Amino acid sequence: MLIDVDTLPAGARVTRRTSRFWAPREGPISHLREALASDIVLLRGPTGVGKTSLLRQFALTLQDDTEIGVQLIDGNLTPPESIDRIAESFASGPSRHVLLVDNHVEGVGVSSEHLLQMLHADSELRIVVGTRYATGLESPLVALEFDVHVVPAARLRMTRDELALVLALNGVETTEAATDELAALGQLASARLRLEGLPLRTREEAIAVADYAGAALTSDMEQRLDIPITDEVRLLAVAPFINAALAEAMGIDSTTGSTAELLVHLQHAGLVWPSSTRLVLAEPIREQWLRDISARTPGVVTTARLSLLNHLVEAGEPLLAAQIAADAEQWQTLASVLRDSAPEIWARDADSFAHLVGRLRDSAPTDPLSIDVLLALDPDTALSPETPGLAVSALGRLPDAKTAAAASNLEALTLRISLLRAAGRFALATESASLLVDGLRRHRDAEPEASAEGWYQAGMTAFAMGRLRDAAQSLRQSERLASPAGRSRVRGALAVIALLDGDVRGASGIVGQNRDDNWTASPWGEGLRVATAWLQLEGGDPASARALLDQIPSTRGARELWPYAASIHALAFLLSGAASDSLGLLRVWAVRARSTPPSHYQSTQLLTARAKVLIALRQARKALALFEGPFSLSPATAPAIALSQLYAGRTHEAFVMSVKWGLHHEPAPRAALESLVVSVVADVRLNGVSAHRTAAQRAESLSIQHDLWSPWSAVAPEDRALVLQMLTPAARERVSERRSFFASSVSVPHLTKREQVVLAHLTPTSTIADIARVLVVSPNTVKTQLQSLYRKLEVSDRSSAIRAAHAWGLIEIETEA
Repeated sequence: MLIDVDTLPAGARVTRRTSRFWAPREGPISHLREALASDIVLLRGPTGVGKTSLLRQFALTLQDDTEIGVQLIDGNLTPPESIDRIAESFASGPSRHVLLVDNHVEGVGVSSEHLLQMLHADSELRIVVGTRYATGLESPLVALEFDVHVVPAARLRMTRDELALVLALNGVETTEAATDELAALGQLASARLRLEGLPLRTREEAIAVADYAGAALTSDMEQRLDIPITDEVRLLAVAPFINAALAEAMGIDSTTGSTAELLVHLQHAGLVWPSSTRLVLAEPIREQWLRDISARTPGVVTTARLSLLNHLVEAGEPLLAAQIAADAEQWQTLASVLRDSAPEIWARDADSFAHLVGRLRDSAPTDPLSIDVLLALDPDTALSPETPGLAVSALGRLPDAKTAAAASNLEALTLRISLLRAAGRFALATESASLLVDGLRRHRDAEPEASAEGWYQAGMTAFAMGRLRDAAQSLRQSERLASPAGRSRVRGALAVIALLDGDVRGASGIVGQNRDDNWTASPWGEGLRVATAWLQLEGGDPASARALLDQIPSTRGARELWPYAASIHALAFLLSGAASDSLGLLRVWAVRARSTPPSHYQSTQLLTARAKVLIALRQARKALALFEGPFSLSPATAPAIALSQLYAGRTHEAFVMSVKWGLHHEPAPRAALESLVVSVVADVRLNGVSAHRTAAQRAESLSIQHDLWSPWSAVAPEDRALVLQMLTPAARERVSERRSFFASSVSVPHLTKREQVVLAHLTPTSTIADIARVLVVSPNTVKTQLQSLYRKLEVSDRSSAIRAAHAWGLIEIETEA
């Protein structure tokens, strides 16, 4: 239903809407109908390409639809005060609304901001905009909130039959050959449809039009490549200058005419047309021009293309810059664009972003910048076992840390730190990070993006080494300077640090602050999603935590958070009734972590998670054996060692250790609470109802202060009743809500020592006689032990017994990937 469509401001464009010389555009009309599924549809093209006609025809095709109200306005002439009247007209009509805005010019008449306000106020509104210029509707921020469909210029080009009809309606004498040539020239022909004054009666004359324009542009541009460009004429591949002959042909006096005046005439003639940040030479003029100059002076074109990429990035067109770099196979340039503008490219077109990253990976780069970009953005590189080797090879191309620091080369230091961690060289990364922090403090005038990345790398290095306070301080410096996507990445790491410390309230604040941020769903928000899953686990909802972690098994931005994601993933399995699968899950994470060698601190986190799984499977002695060699007693391992001792039957040792590390070493809240919970259980086991309440009161206080209740899940079912008696009613209720690690492990097979020995020698190829010979027993004894094993493992053959024992963690498989 058309609403108010003929009440339009007077002007030349109104007359053109009803011109009989416009050809029907069935193809573009059909495309527009499909595009109405989006909130905003942009028709962008040069003067005369047919935007006005297309909008008018589209309005007329919708007039018979009684469920849609349609309004057509001239955005250049309609004042902002008319917005209320337009909204009232929509409100009094059908429930679905379509606003067609022709001749939209930012800053004149109805602006992009006005249109966005209308979309916010009317959820049933769809807006179709025809324009020659850049608009605020193309901002990545708008694209994150609304669906924006851009109809490419190619979809506006006329078909051969449409072109022939226009020529006939305008009385242009032509031939089939000339019409074919015009159709082949495409944009040049369709950019100016009023052709009465052009001699196009033969094929040669049509070719001459394009040849003259291309030759005139090429010869003069080639002479002026090293002359600075003007503000009006922007780079495409090299600077598009116009010579005097072409200016005079367009009706401009070359002695008095201005560049701006010439530009307007060129646009109306279809030789150039404006895009969001640049002027695009009409096809096929641009292709011919690039082809000629590239053949004569390829070096000049390469230099100009690099200038173009820098200009496009600065002007807000990083996607186009990245695509040009990829097409030209300039991989270092592509890596530079992705490093600086990957979030904007992802927000504009996630599929193109993935394609560009894939092309960079397939080019097999060896330069430090490209490898660092792939480590941050590419999941295949993050998972590849060749990654540490790539990082080492790239490090050889960078100056050493002291040389870079002496030269104040902060970018080289930042790259070096990132690659050193990827190669597993954490001591050298720490040394370089110290030099980088000094440099960042001395050079406070550095670019914000470079400083933000430098502080982030310094913070993540401290994080990997277990210096959580230093890490948080550096990451907060990065957060202050970072872009929105960078802030999401930083806040994810800060939330994980808070949860490692046990500050659940602080982590909840960080995650809650970013819950509605669109970047949380991006590759830069994966740390926040890991923290969200951890908070769900802390809140007593392991099923939701497990489901969320299952969705991000191959993170990119959270590559260095894998050890912590693995730990909480395993705990989510324990608490959601899948204890028997937890060891297998940890093995999968361990294989993944080999592509990014973990630090000693990160390995400790994986080790303590494995210990908790083994304890939950009633294999505490195996858990205790893990903490030998390099993973001996330390603030990070003390709670897990005490828990292993407790359930391995060494209650007194567990009590002494947990009291020592829970009360006297003043660890972080989580470590303190985990130790105190062990001491409470051990005291109850040793003294029953006469156990001291001091440790229980301190543990309860820590839980309430930090909203930290997950360590209470380490209490086994047999100890639960007595431990609950030690708590106040309020705390007793909170602890009762927590599931025990052991809840799903009551059916874990308990093997005798002799059965464990037989199981250890059981292989797919070993025979009963072989096992009997090794153990120096009779074959009948081995048969008896195997029958008992099969019964306890609930299997009937040797292969199934080996698989079941492996799933329960009773044996290790040497060929494990």
